[in-house]
Amino acid sequence: MRASRVILSAATDLADGAIRPPAAPRRATHLRRASATLCALLLPFALLAAACNSGGSGGATPTPVPATLPAPSATEATASTPAAPTAAATLPVPPPTTTPPQPPPPSGPSITIAAVGDVSLAREVVSRMEQNGPAYPFALVTTLLDADITIANLEGALTERGDPWPKGYNFRTPPRFASGLSVFDLVSLANNHAMDYGAIGLLDTIDALHAAGVRYAGAGANIAEARPPVIIEANGLRVAFLAYAATPDEYGGFQILAWGAGPETPGLLIGSVEAIDADVRAARPLADFVVVVVHAGTEYRNPPDATQVALANAALAAGADAYIGHHAHVVQPVEQRGSQLIAWGLGNFVFDLDEVDLANIPVPRVSLVLKLTLTKGAGVTAWEALPVTIDDTQDRPRPATADEAATLRDLIGG
Repeated sequence: MRASRVILSAATDLADGAIRPPAAPRRATHLRRASATLCALLLPFALLAAACNSGGSGGATPTPVPATLPAPSATEATASTPAAPTAAATLPVPPPTTTPPQPPPPSGPSITIAAVGDVSLAREVVSRMEQNGPAYPFALVTTLLDADITIANLEGALTERGDPWPKGYNFRTPPRFASGLSVFDLVSLANNHAMDYGAIGLLDTIDALHAAGVRYAGAGANIAEARPPVIIEANGLRVAFLAYAATPDEYGGFQILAWGAGPETPGLLIGSVEAIDADVRAARPLADFVVVVVHAGTEYRNPPDATQVALANAALAAGADAYIGHHAHVVQPVEQRGSQLIAWGLGNFVFDLDEVDLANIPVPRVSLVLKLTLTKGAGVTAWEALPVTIDDTQDRPRPATADEAATLRDLIGG
């Protein structure tokens, strides 16, 4: 499914929007002015001839010819003198009948990417998959995910080992359900739940994804594995994906920096302006497009926070084609800047919402599949938001109604 293109058109109008009559023919205007001038020149001679004829026939004293002619009456002046043009009678040069040349639409090869936000297969979702199979979470929206490349944020570990990290929330799913994630080509592991069950839980997750044929970004057995871009090729085009975690400190004291990958330790790729700038510039020569995925933001807030703004600006300044965010659990705006795009936060996609979520995420709890079209040499040439709603009675997304779609438009700024 290719993304619908937004077609922009421009029309040339008069400056004040008024419709004015066409200009009078110039030949007629010249003839009127010439006639008025000739009459003014001949009038003294006509009066002189009339006086002479009067004196010769009746013997009366001739009426002297005044040195100056009397001023014409208002009626005469109006009839003989062309009126000075008023401001309303001044006609502008009409606009051209043809529109200015427009640049041709992008004609290079294109690729589509479908992106969704947080996918958590934990809590009650595990029970539902036990009953209905690993494809259950995505069964109602599979057709919306149709694209050349599909990506998501995997919010939790695929493991049955390890101890819970001392923090507020810990998510995990038995690795046997990883096959349900095969609707995605790539998932980001750079988030604040990938190591909820420690390094062993992260390594189990990586193994489960390998077995399911799903690629991952933003984490690894060490920094040498976590940092390089993941390059996926489709339609003869190469897309480099970079994924980072940059979440705020949590109320229980947990800091995402504790999970940073080291030279010999498993972990995540931590986001910073410096790291993103360097990594995007290094990835740019390796692929046709660069997409930066960042887990950051303030939970339950629609506007992006200062960290998101700094990281997104760094990504685009370094040459990324798109910045895609998540973590806030609510949808945040989508913003296009020329040929580049920022999706500040895609919200939840699959999530068993607890009491805190239900209290802080307004109804309808909408989300989206963000569909991007990227064209070689032109960047992001189209995008669309396919609206879905998180059904908290089923713990999975479904296509949104028309009213729910209107709520999504308000949230993303469309």
